[in-house]
Amino acid sequence: MDDFGTRTTCSGSTNLSSPAHELSFALGGVVVASEDIAALAESVREFCARWGVPALHGNKIRSAKGKFGFLKTDEAKRERFFSDLEELVLDERLIAHACVICRPGYRRRYHEKYPVGTRWALSKTAFDIAVERAAKLAMCAGRQLDVVYERVGEKEDRLLESYFSDLKSKGMAFDAQSSKQYAPLTGAQFNDHLNVIWPDGKGNRLLQLADLFVHPLSHITCGKPNRAYNRLVERRMLIDFKHKDDSVSVKYSCFDGEYGAWKAFHKHTRDPEGSPEAVGVKPNPVAKP
Repeated sequence: MDDFGTRTTCSGSTNLSSPAHELSFALGGVVVASEDIAALAESVREFCARWGVPALHGNKIRSAKGKFGFLKTDEAKRERFFSDLEELVLDERLIAHACVICRPGYRRRYHEKYPVGTRWALSKTAFDIAVERAAKLAMCAGRQLDVVYERVGEKEDRLLESYFSDLKSKGMAFDAQSSKQYAPLTGAQFNDHLNVIWPDGKGNRLLQLADLFVHPLSHITCGKPNRAYNRLVERRMLIDFKHKDDSVSVKYSCFDGEYGAWKAFHKHTRDPEGSPEAVGVKPNPVAKP
């Protein structure tokens, strides 16, 4: 699990013209079966060795910085690199998943309703939803879920681990009436199917993949064409395709009104060649203080 964007509630100045990382906040990445981790990590190691880069870092790749500087200066090499990278990433053993929250939409919905001190943090909403949906996928396969997240800072890391502990002891704390359509897991179910959580750094090969996945899942909300996202849909790699329950999907929260206009241009992930239905448009469960 990696993050994308700014995790604090925005000021009133954030709007549709703001950069994607200011418009949205997300937690997500990839869901991987334990027996595939070693082979996938080795594939990342081999890729990095082949291209002479220390690690896969999405921001440096997109900006062609540091060891990725050749992406600006050598067009032929750039094409070979991205072709090779696509082959690495579009692996059927990887499942793309995230909870993406519109920061100005979140502010509009909750800022006045819940005063400071009772209003949920963006990170808690994103973490709880993303982990619950991954846990439901694990349950379907008769497995337990481990959560590995990229280390950010002592305070932020403690928060994520407290969210994990709360899920195991209390379950989802969203309003029972407005969230019942999602059949939320109970604390007992979480306790049975959540295993452990721990932080790691960029040296973790699977976290490098998480970084590459959470970006297109989040960046698509700015309304610009995103080839990486489209390829994930075409290859049916989103969690949406892996569970019969429609609510076990990438969650786009608080993209109401004008903030959800981008969805009209994207076909529903469960029917990528047919329906123009928007992705993740169910009402968001309301957090009670």
